[in-house]
Amino acid sequence: MPKITTKSFDQDMQTILAELTSGYHSGELSKKDISELPEELYIIEDDNSMVGYAAIWEYKSGKQLVHKAEQDYFSDEERYLQKDFYIDIKNKTDILFIEALDVLKDFEGNGYAAFFMDWLKVKYPNKKMYVYPITTSRNFWYKQQFEVVGDTIWMSFN
Repeated sequence: MPKITTKSFDQDMQTILAELTSGYHSGELSKKDISELPEELYIIEDDNSMVGYAAIWEYKSGKQLVHKAEQDYFSDEERYLQKDFYIDIKNKTDILFIEALDVLKDFEGNGYAAFFMDWLKVKYPNKKMYVYPITTSRNFWYKQQFEVVGDTIWMSFN
């Protein structure tokens, strides 16, 4: 039976991520400064082996997610294309941003990402969730009942 644990997002965890060969976001996360990472990483485990991980940010205000989006996802020239995102999020509170949800290649297709999302929805039933999905994962997010935010790539739940 899979389980979710948390690990401190420290140099040791970044080293583990750097050594992974099949995590989509692992290389990117392993190179970030500790100040650019959430304090903890969620680990999806089965039989005491890591099968996936997730980096989640909790925000009290939509302005915090806007700042992260502008810093990490929007170029100055593209911000005008994100107006639906700005409109949707500007007055929101109690937000979760799913920066990364990866299942390692050897474990894909076994329901681990869906298990994690079911767990996350129970843990945070009243939070609005946002994700900036990679193209190949959009169908997964639709299955998780996320909806596209206006004319953007962003998706939200709740």
